[in-house]
Amino acid sequence: MRNWKTMNDIDVREYFVDFGIKLRNGTVEFATELPPYDRTFVYALGLAHGVKEAILCGYEQLAAVEFGVFFGIGLRHLCRAAQFFRDDLGISINVYGFDSAAGLPALTGGYKDHPELFHEGAFVLPDQDALRATLPDFCELIIGDVAHTVSGFRAKLADRQLAFAAYDLDLYSSTKSALELLKFDAGCYLPAVPLYFDDMEDALPLSDWAGEKLAIREFNKENQIRKIDRKSRQVFHIPHFHVCQIFDHPMRQGGDVRPRFPLGLAAF
Repeated sequence: MRNWKTMNDIDVREYFVDFGIKLRNGTVEFATELPPYDRTFVYALGLAHGVKEAILCGYEQLAAVEFGVFFGIGLRHLCRAAQFFRDDLGISINVYGFDSAAGLPALTGGYKDHPELFHEGAFVLPDQDALRATLPDFCELIIGDVAHTVSGFRAKLADRQLAFAAYDLDLYSSTKSALELLKFDAGCYLPAVPLYFDDMEDALPLSDWAGEKLAIREFNKENQIRKIDRKSRQVFHIPHFHVCQIFDHPMRQGGDVRPRFPLGLAAF
């Protein structure tokens, strides 16, 4: 195990450049130990950006979240990525999976919820107890409607910073509720929180006026000191990669609270 506290900024940069190369080459062991999944790479690289930023800031207690667990394949892959960094760097990362376990809720957003694509009751979590049995002890399933469960998540961030969140809730209404995760006090977050959104392809029905894209637009309109921006896939190698800018974070205020090293968050 490396001691992340002894790593300087050059060590950190080289470590994550090497990690990115190995991940893209398919030579990171944890990425091959579970059945193939199209988000293995996305979740691992997205979380890696959060871990890198945490080391530069000096944080060692982190949280990673997936909204929309379904069969739990993505959650298990996120856990394996978290386990890698726990073992290799000694950073504590707790993982949380949000799901209603009853499938999609009633589509209350009208056309904004894409009823031409989704319907109430789709994507039921088959057996939450069986899924829990496959999860490590640092992972927790949070069952219930996100409109009610997200507000209570603040307590989980009492001594941790959110380092990555993946959104796969399909509906505008559910995504809008889940974005409340990004409205807690600034100490709950990294200065810039890596995010992944699922339904961002340029399919004919998807637009800026419905679904996840609309939820993000409204979040940005309603919040002056928290903004979600989309990053280039060509630069960061991650589809649908976004970052929530926590402009009120203490390290972005120009005062005495400063990171260990400047946050050079270049892609790797």
